[in-house]
Amino acid sequence: MRREMQKLKILVDKIAFFLISSLISSQKVGNILKKFLLLCALLVSSVFHLDARYDLSEFTLKNGLRVVCLKRNSSPIISFLILYNCGSMHDAISKSGVAHYLEHMAFEFNGGEFSKFLESIGAETNAYTSLRSICFYEIIPSEHIEAVFEHESMRMKSIDIDENVFLAEKGAILEERNMRHDSSPQGAAYEALTSNAFNRSAGGISVIGWKSEIKSIQPQDLQDFHAIWFAPNNATILIVGDIVDVNQIKTLAEKYFGNLEPKEIRRNQEDSTRPSCVKEITYSSPKISMVSLGYIYHVPFSHRQNFRKSMSLTLALSVLNQPDSFPRKILEHDWKKASNVTFAYMEGYFPYDVVETGIDSSVKNIAEAEKIFARLMKRLLAVGIAKRDLDTVKKQWELSMAYKKDDIGDITDYIAHLLSHGYLLEEIQSIDETIQSITIDECNAVLREVFSANPVIISRIMPKEYNRDQ
Repeated sequence: MRREMQKLKILVDKIAFFLISSLISSQKVGNILKKFLLLCALLVSSVFHLDARYDLSEFTLKNGLRVVCLKRNSSPIISFLILYNCGSMHDAISKSGVAHYLEHMAFEFNGGEFSKFLESIGAETNAYTSLRSICFYEIIPSEHIEAVFEHESMRMKSIDIDENVFLAEKGAILEERNMRHDSSPQGAAYEALTSNAFNRSAGGISVIGWKSEIKSIQPQDLQDFHAIWFAPNNATILIVGDIVDVNQIKTLAEKYFGNLEPKEIRRNQEDSTRPSCVKEITYSSPKISMVSLGYIYHVPFSHRQNFRKSMSLTLALSVLNQPDSFPRKILEHDWKKASNVTFAYMEGYFPYDVVETGIDSSVKNIAEAEKIFARLMKRLLAVGIAKRDLDTVKKQWELSMAYKKDDIGDITDYIAHLLSHGYLLEEIQSIDETIQSITIDECNAVLREVFSANPVIISRIMPKEYNRDQ
């Protein structure tokens, strides 16, 4: 009886924790109430007894397959994720969209047998393709872990492509492209901007591919991509959840993947040269109703080389993105000239790290909007962010990670994201401790380092026939 009451208390505390953290992130909650909620949430979150460090372990098979495990003693479920180090940047010339197309078709390999099996056991399954990676993952009852190992090893070894399924999937992909880009003013604008700002191997093409090239893709193109990139020495398996014994996982990995031969992976040299001059790109469309300005700044360090600086920049930009941060107050309330302002740290996506900033402006003269943004950046460099705001973001980070760590899907996605961006295991294990130890001086120093230089790309998105001087 006592044990059941303890479980009930934990459940109630978790629900309270979720509700409080949701209120904290709401723009409708005042600052005084937010502070009170943060105090309540910290008290509630103590029930989790979560370690600041992740209990991660890893091993590598002789053929190069890397396996990372995170043991979570909660429900008898396991998240199985396999990450291939290949993506849309590895599509052949004139064949953009092949990596994404292969991700779609991989669900149908073996006549869809794997998908049918996962459905029969009530599993949750999904996949995604990015510039640098293709990922498949399943959340399953832990007793089915061996079957997933078997099916995923078969998918790595080969795929068969049914002509009828291939054609049906092409129609679905073309419709997906239509929704994301062709019928979306924002999607079309972003695609046009990235294709002009970056070369093909550096993110200058959308993951889904160009429409004409998608239409030209044949089944052999997918087979060729699979033959080159789907290899044990080009993949990482991440297993999170009710792992009885890591040695058991190693035995299964050896049994189903150990006999697969490694491949010679030849990667094209990425152009990591940072442009010496500013690119200015203008996009206009009759579907656009508001002027938007975008600025891309190079980050003068790599997240792979300076983990602490990367985390400092992450924290500082989180402060600037807060609903009550001074950039939003200045633009949205004081000047009443903008409806939105954003700061995004794009680490590991392009060959070099960048920060994207931008505003959606309601002013009629785009030159005026540019002056407003210049004043904003001048104040940012002069004043920086405040310690109280940094402390608030640190508390929010602590609360969100407490909730994330308790959700097997969330924590798997988070760790996979860090692995795919090249973070080391020891960095991932200490990330929460690092975040809490970062000082306000470090945050402001890294903001000055990034924003004191001129942007390398300036984009202007505006209605069709818009006169920038009017």
